[in-house]
Amino acid sequence: MDTLIIALVVGAITGLLLGLVGGGGSILTVPALIYLLGLGVGPATTISLAVIGLTAAFGTLQKYRDQRDTIRLDYALALALLGLAGAQAGNWLNRALPEKVTLGGFGLLMLVVAGLMLLPPKLNPLPGEELPGLRKRWLCVGVIGLGLGFMTGLFGVGGGFLIVPALVLRLNFPVRYAAATSLVVITLNSLSALLGRWPMAGFDIDLALTLVVAGIVGTWGGSKLARRIPDKTMRKLFAWLVIVLGLYMGWQALS
Repeated sequence: MDTLIIALVVGAITGLLLGLVGGGGSILTVPALIYLLGLGVGPATTISLAVIGLTAAFGTLQKYRDQRDTIRLDYALALALLGLAGAQAGNWLNRALPEKVTLGGFGLLMLVVAGLMLLPPKLNPLPGEELPGLRKRWLCVGVIGLGLGFMTGLFGVGGGFLIVPALVLRLNFPVRYAAATSLVVITLNSLSALLGRWPMAGFDIDLALTLVVAGIVGTWGGSKLARRIPDKTMRKLFAWLVIVLGLYMGWQALS
């Protein structure tokens, strides 16, 4: 029963973050699976990929139905396709590295991302369709796509907590366009990295399904809340939560 309650809460928070900011769920899901449910790094990151991928797919459908103009499919597909190669490299390194090294790297990554989120956002006042075409930004998009795919495979994260800052800070996306577009990338990156881990040793399908169902409910609620909470407030709260988790994971890795 305790496991079921924890899984429902973790899944709901994962979905809530995906609905609110288009990412961030996996950066909380992996630590929760490791420290609250006692899973190893391998099974935890594999289950996280399944949960994040399916939950993000639901969020994508919801955004497409309600705010389809905020999804830039050209950027999303380019980032996801380039991420395929990076994800497989990350999968290989995930299996090769000791667990403590992986945890320490994840903790450090969390601190870096939190710092970026605390910086004043560089917002683009223009609507997404007026952003420069993909051809003018192919190099930057290529580097971001490969890097995001690598992180997805290595740490079992959907990459939304990296995609949104990258789109906003490097490609000048408005936040709501970055959040919607990131859901497409998260879905494709997570599911491709998951396929690369077949036959997925230690995968608990019952736990994964529980997390997915709770995540879908959380995503629905997060999308509704996103229209009411100021973006600046949301970014700061999430960033400080990530800092606390990053420090804890770093301490666990060192000890």
